[in-house]
Amino acid sequence: MKRRTATLLLTALLATALGSAEAGRIAPGLQKKLNQRSGQNVEVIVRFNLDNLPAGRGRSGLKELRQQLKDVLKTLEVVGPLRGTLNRLLGGNLKGAELWLDGSVVLQAPPEVIRALAALPQVDVVFENFQVKLPKVAAQSTASAPAGTPWHLQKIGAPQLWAAGFRGQGIKVGHLDTGIDPNHPELAGRIAAFAAFDENGERITGAQPRDTGNHGTHTAGLIAGKTVGSAPEAQLLSALVLPDGAGTFAQVIAGMQWVIDPDNNAATDDGADVISMSLGLPGTYDEFVQPTKNLIAAGVVPVFAVGNFGPNPESTGSPGNIPDAIGVGATDQNNAVASFSSRGPVRWNSVYSGSFIKPDLTAPGVVITSSFPGGGYGALSGTSQAAPLVAGGVAALLSGKPGTSIADMKQALFSGATQLGGARNNASGYGLLNLPGTAGKLGLTLAGNPQPQPQPQPQPQPQPQPQPQPQPQPQPQPAAKLSVLLVDDDMNSGPNVTDHFRAAIKANASQAFVWDVASQGPVPLSELKKYQAVIWATGDAYVNTITADDQNKLRQYLQGGGKLLVTGQDIGYDIGGSDFYRNVLGVTFIADASGTVRVARSGPLGSGALTLNAQGSAGNQVYPDVIAPNGSGSVAAAYGTASTQAGTLSVQSVQNDKNQGRRKKKDEDGVRGLVVGTVTGLLEGALTGKQPKNNKNAPKVQAQSASEPAGAAVFRDAGSYRTATFGFGLEGLTPEERDEVIRRTLEWFAR
Repeated sequence: MKRRTATLLLTALLATALGSAEAGRIAPGLQKKLNQRSGQNVEVIVRFNLDNLPAGRGRSGLKELRQQLKDVLKTLEVVGPLRGTLNRLLGGNLKGAELWLDGSVVLQAPPEVIRALAALPQVDVVFENFQVKLPKVAAQSTASAPAGTPWHLQKIGAPQLWAAGFRGQGIKVGHLDTGIDPNHPELAGRIAAFAAFDENGERITGAQPRDTGNHGTHTAGLIAGKTVGSAPEAQLLSALVLPDGAGTFAQVIAGMQWVIDPDNNAATDDGADVISMSLGLPGTYDEFVQPTKNLIAAGVVPVFAVGNFGPNPESTGSPGNIPDAIGVGATDQNNAVASFSSRGPVRWNSVYSGSFIKPDLTAPGVVITSSFPGGGYGALSGTSQAAPLVAGGVAALLSGKPGTSIADMKQALFSGATQLGGARNNASGYGLLNLPGTAGKLGLTLAGNPQPQPQPQPQPQPQPQPQPQPQPQPQPQPAAKLSVLLVDDDMNSGPNVTDHFRAAIKANASQAFVWDVASQGPVPLSELKKYQAVIWATGDAYVNTITADDQNKLRQYLQGGGKLLVTGQDIGYDIGGSDFYRNVLGVTFIADASGTVRVARSGPLGSGALTLNAQGSAGNQVYPDVIAPNGSGSVAAAYGTASTQAGTLSVQSVQNDKNQGRRKKKDEDGVRGLVVGTVTGLLEGALTGKQPKNNKNAPKVQAQSASEPAGAAVFRDAGSYRTATFGFGLEGLTPEERDEVIRRTLEWFAR
């Protein structure tokens, strides 16, 4: 297996130069490994800070995903001595391993370089190229060729669809597994294409269809087998990503993107309409979410097994437990949920937030007869068998109604299912797959419309969407004053923000209360939910400004319809790499200090200038964050003038820092504090052997951030919630300026 390992120079020097580089974008599991592998190459996934495809974008969006990745890689081709070395580092391991579906690349490098790359603003997160496995097979036995229609197909009503002519013709199903036996009679003529991938995500040149076990041939048969599959005329795009039952994240993502676009040309219609994956890991893995979302946006139906980790609650695995995917559990001939079938609920605390019911559907998965390599048959048990039956069922339905949207297909599947054990639950979801019932929901006519046994009792169900708690709060009438909670989270680090905010909030709120974190402890979600708006002020705090636990609570508060004003000069410096900051607040952290105290208002904040540290203010602003919108937000205030670009700023403190501990940390932690300029300098010094010059003249914001607005405040209307993020502390304004800014922000919240 071919590996491309980059040649790195003077990595020991890099370790010295970086000191305690920011690890906020390094996954915790990888961070532990990096600490143990100093000086040794570690294989990682570097995911860049790119946009997901908009919902419903379709296959044409695949070209956009590819281009985004190419563009961000070009931004790393910086000028000067670093260019050649960094290109060797990146380019040496990128060919064939550009995971555009995920916006990431596979890279091998020592821990010191990985930490430096993680600090670049282009990088979203770095995580290990971890192992992905087949769910443990619950049972296995030999079997004879089925006589007549197998029970697993009768149970879901597949023959009724076939009788109406809906057999999967014209539909392609992506199949990611241990491989496939192309010579099995069940699969003859059913394989449209085959590809194999190595652990780096690179396609293996000249690989011929084969099965490295028996699992892949078995699941393929259940999709498109002539006598054992639910869509006997569907075509398979089979990717070998789990050789001998185990692979890597890169292998799986490479397989996913290949099955949806085998020829790497988004203009041709040769990709899968449905994808079936019987693989995963117990627990929740954020790493699978982004590629799954992009898969759905491209119009591909994701059908994933939830795992064989039951029967305990909260035992599901990823990617089957991703809320947007169709997660499938297993049942037996008596419609009882198999003991091994994983149960929900599943609790997500990152990209999603809240508790979700899983699985979504069940299908036969106990002693299921299907094709084995070599022309024989075998019986396997597991959700691995249930998922391909559902995927094939979707293919058969699509052959009857091509072009059905994913949302409509899910609605029909869920409302047409045969309920097991009453209402939707964490053992069987909406119930057993019922193809005739689903066909009826889609408006397809079946001869006599026979139903599988037992008689289903389809109940109209809403399409499942993530429904995190808490419930939305009543929206205020336009222009009405809001109830406001001030969360004083300065942890006694400097001037008391409560003293500076109290008068302005009281004058502009219908009712106002204060929660002091230093004396009362973390604010509960139940307390946040009592108020229509929350002002979260961190004062002079520069670490633990908004903790991960607080971020999760604020995420849930906002998803319930809340309004949030965030203010503090080091919030971006501290948590700018977090998903909460970038995707919930919708803000990009550009640099640690603006180099100017002049602020120009615009948009909801009106017009006119503000001045930080003026007489009458707290006078505590030293490192006001430079920020920009990430997505749908807009700049409501900018440093200098309203049209100032970040590239014109000098990244330096606006006054002498009297806090020695903070000043020392900023000096040591320049990788995070002076983002692009410092990281580039440190990488250049380490990789070329030249130490960066003593930074007497503050660097300018460089690379992709240079053309961003020099934002001081970003306002975001996310539809269900609104946020106002200030890169500086409002206590740094005069009382008159602070009152007007808070008044205008609360009025904008109330519209």
